[in-house]
Amino acid sequence: MNMTTFLILLSAFSVISSLVTEGIKNMAAHKENLSYNLITLVTALIVGGCGTAVYYQLNAIPFTTNNIIYMLLMGFASGLTAMVGFDKVKQAIEQFPNK
Repeated sequence: MNMTTFLILLSAFSVISSLVTEGIKNMAAHKENLSYNLITLVTALIVGGCGTAVYYQLNAIPFTTNNIIYMLLMGFASGLTAMVGFDKVKQAIEQFPNK
């Protein structure tokens, strides 16, 4: 995967992750103790990992150990870009041990 493909996929996955997170927030608006940053991170891991897997499958790229690691890293990267901003990332790290 070259840098251009990575950035295109990262942009698409971060937008999709943000939209799915907003949908989850709207469905669970009545619940009070939800950490939306953690929901965003989990959503982004799923969207980024599955999206990268679909990209690999459509381009006949084998599922090697390195490519599976890249799938997880794409999920984390799309989570970071979906949270947009250092303060959100810092808040997510602070909330993680509490949940």
